[in-house]
Amino acid sequence: MKITLLKGLLLLGAFVCFNAVKAQTVSGTVSDASGPLPGASVVVKGTTNGTQTDFDGNYTLNDVAADAVIVFSYIGFSAQEIPVNGQSTIDAILQENASELDEVVVIGYGTTTKRSTTGAVESVKAEEFNKGVIVNPQQLIQGKTAGVQIATTSGEPGAAVNVRVRGTASVRSQNNPLFVVDGVPLSGANTTPATSGGADGGNDIGSSGSLDPLSFLNPNDIASIDILQDAASTAIYGSRGANGVVLITTKSGTSGRDVLEFSSTFSVGYIGNRPEIASREQFLAAQNTITGGTFIDGGANTDTYDVIYRTSFTQNYNLAYGGGGENGNYRISMGYQDQEGEVDDSTFDRLTARFNASQRFFDNKLKLSTQATISNVESQRPPITNNPNARGDLLSASIGWDPTQPLTGDGTRDQGFIAGFNQPSNERRNPLALLELTRATSSTVRALINVSAQYKITDNLNFNTLVGLDKSASSASSANSRNFAGNGILDNGRADLDEIDLTNTTWESYLNYNKEFGDDVLDMVLGHSYQEFVTETINLRGFDFDTADLFQMVNNIAGAQDFAANSSLERDELQSFFLRTNYSLNNKFNFSGTIRIDGSSRFGGNNQYGTFGAVGASWSLDQESWFPEFFDTFKLRANWGVTGNQEGLGSNRFIERQRFGIGNQNDPGALGTVAFNNPDLQWEENEQLSIGVDYGFLNNRVSGSVNYFKRTTSQFLLEVNSAQPAPQPFVFANVDGDIVNEGLEFTINAIPVQTEDFSWDLNFNITYTDNILENYEGPAIDAGQINGPGLSRAFAQRLANNQPLFSFFTRDWQGLDEDGGNIFANNGAQVFIGESALPDFSLGFTNNFSYKNWDLSLFFNGQFGQSIYNNTRNAFSTIPNLSQGRNVFADTLPLVGVENPFNPQSVSSRFIEDGSFLRLQNLTLGHNFTVGDDSVFSSLRLFLNAQNLFVITDYTGQDPEISTDRTLNNLPSLGIDLTSYPRPTTFSLGVNASF
Repeated sequence: MKITLLKGLLLLGAFVCFNAVKAQTVSGTVSDASGPLPGASVVVKGTTNGTQTDFDGNYTLNDVAADAVIVFSYIGFSAQEIPVNGQSTIDAILQENASELDEVVVIGYGTTTKRSTTGAVESVKAEEFNKGVIVNPQQLIQGKTAGVQIATTSGEPGAAVNVRVRGTASVRSQNNPLFVVDGVPLSGANTTPATSGGADGGNDIGSSGSLDPLSFLNPNDIASIDILQDAASTAIYGSRGANGVVLITTKSGTSGRDVLEFSSTFSVGYIGNRPEIASREQFLAAQNTITGGTFIDGGANTDTYDVIYRTSFTQNYNLAYGGGGENGNYRISMGYQDQEGEVDDSTFDRLTARFNASQRFFDNKLKLSTQATISNVESQRPPITNNPNARGDLLSASIGWDPTQPLTGDGTRDQGFIAGFNQPSNERRNPLALLELTRATSSTVRALINVSAQYKITDNLNFNTLVGLDKSASSASSANSRNFAGNGILDNGRADLDEIDLTNTTWESYLNYNKEFGDDVLDMVLGHSYQEFVTETINLRGFDFDTADLFQMVNNIAGAQDFAANSSLERDELQSFFLRTNYSLNNKFNFSGTIRIDGSSRFGGNNQYGTFGAVGASWSLDQESWFPEFFDTFKLRANWGVTGNQEGLGSNRFIERQRFGIGNQNDPGALGTVAFNNPDLQWEENEQLSIGVDYGFLNNRVSGSVNYFKRTTSQFLLEVNSAQPAPQPFVFANVDGDIVNEGLEFTINAIPVQTEDFSWDLNFNITYTDNILENYEGPAIDAGQINGPGLSRAFAQRLANNQPLFSFFTRDWQGLDEDGGNIFANNGAQVFIGESALPDFSLGFTNNFSYKNWDLSLFFNGQFGQSIYNNTRNAFSTIPNLSQGRNVFADTLPLVGVENPFNPQSVSSRFIEDGSFLRLQNLTLGHNFTVGDDSVFSSLRLFLNAQNLFVITDYTGQDPEISTDRTLNNLPSLGIDLTSYPRPTTFSLGVNASF
């Protein structure tokens, strides 16, 4: 019945939107005393219906009721509210000295101004987004707001992005915030399978993580991104808002005139920071020192970097057409991105189509809207893995290859040549053979569709309902040719096919009441939400192929002699009731209260429902007559609240479940218990206190905020050891203990220079965060797995009381003794060494300059105080590596003759480095052309962009911002660098035009 209703609503929405035609429109010009204001915000008060002015200050706004009020705002100017009163043309002249508190921001289930909020809400508009080769929406706002740390896990196209709002508050892998796209909360689950790894011993290379699930969105379709940071702003989302909420609003059509938009960029990228590998001459000299001159020179001069790295080319095209009439609008867009990776055999192709539309009926009492995105993402991935064994993956093979040996040749198998590649043994990986004899691809089709209705019951009361469907179907395949010299692969071959199908539905309905009592305003939201998450997976494995053709192996797994297979179906539900009340008194005092009751199928009957909420207040002291006139803006705010968290828990962890695994023909599989009865399993609770000040002075040319927060996670969910004997080693449980994140945020926006022809504005934000685990009485849990030769079962991190998360737990290395052996403190025992992978400080610094029609933007981001474990160096660039005939980084060579060739390369502080960095992340130079009335263009802009121009750091690896997932004992890791895909430097040339 739910499916039938959903289909009916979708068809109704599509019918209405495709028939959105002429109706009343409000248009006009927004200007100041000097002339038009491009990029000014024009919003119907109390709604999300808004637009921005073009380069000439013109705007057109649809869906405007005759009795509506339009809010005009622009940074640095006072907001102006003008009643429509049936007018079709409204011009606004804004006055300088506006407070940033008058800026309109999107919050859960509505909009407001910063002046009216009691919580911390940051809004980033399209014109402020980072530019260049952007794959994920998160990259658009990296470094733009205090309290939000954003970092890609690697430089691979489409790689996962970690977003942390006010610290890391959970010991599970899911610490990302909730993402809401046009009112539809996304599940946050991986939509792309990880490439198959070596868990079963079949794949001798390792596995790679999933691509970022938000990469299906075209960044060019996004109008604004709002970040809800504290309890007062996130509590409306209850258990899903514990890690913060990111609201993504897409672009809509413009009423009154049809607009055709085109944009395109062409980009060139390369790996600028390549740790130098020992040259042929350096390698031979080192080997002759170690072996006493007996090393055999292979006669070649091989540069493996030339084999695996390349100059990449990326093309991006976007086309959009929109318009509308008095009572409706529409926007249709298409985008295509063809991106090459800087490592050979890596690509990312994305094709997207999006449709936004709305229409009003019955004298503007009923509004129907729909948004639909359909995307297809195709990716090819090189054999760079998260868990390479001692034999290594592509990057470790390129480091360790003997440069005197050729990669190809006409030798026989007896001489180590297989299928034309020099593969002397399973222990010596040929990077070219890895590229040519292995294959990994993924394909994901995803559709995000919603239909919403808003009915005006009275002048003060509206009813809203929204139905959303998020559907994705993804497959990932990998194959290792039978000609590849891998353990268990040579003369056999292996192919893997993994599929994930996600079907997530949302139905939310709520009443919104807004009433003005003179200078006082009451705003209330009362609603219900239902979400269903269905995940289906299929895993197929094939071994022992007659063919060496990788394409045939993947597409004809039935051609293998041995098989393994598995499948799963998981269904979760979340039902919620919520109430939020905001009251504004005399335009000075604001009070808020929120309560949300969530019920989840992930918990047993004893704790299936959880109640969460927040209270907050703010005081605009600048409105008081006695307050110093020096401040144009000064607002105090404070709030406290509790949210829950169940993300990363998985399905049905509270009941006993069994699973039958299907093995191969010689091992049919067996029935096994995978979960146990635990009816008391309950929500993880996240309590947060936040106190802040918003300020502005010098006619608001200097403004910003200061925030203090304390965020405490209690009863956190953790997989703990089962009481033995038991069929499973782990069980999910709530653990006593508090994960505390405490910190300060500081933001300053300034306009040092503003003349008729030249202006300079800057934004600087910095966040300090202190993290610690308190009151934990459970056993210490090892984490941070370390891989490499002689490093089996090694680890470098530990979860323990009175320590920060991701604390390094290693041997304390004191140097080398006279015999070239390690000197360890504490008799070689692993101890906490006072280092953590979490940064103490993170910052972003943006400078924008404009001169007439030219503009220049520079954006820096940085993190300070964190440490990195250089697992790549530990595993693949040591003197023992040289003694085994492998090459190393050139900076290892001074230890030849000093360090014992047989010195154990144990996990120790020797390989922990300072990961602090400051990066020039983005530079953009643009020119806006003046277009006349007879021009085919209504606007035209050309720009040059550079990304990752340089980084200042003491870290000796390729990039200090990269982190490999080294999960151990079901605990995620941070700050471990193991053969990560490097981050490129990219230059782009782009054009934006409208007609």
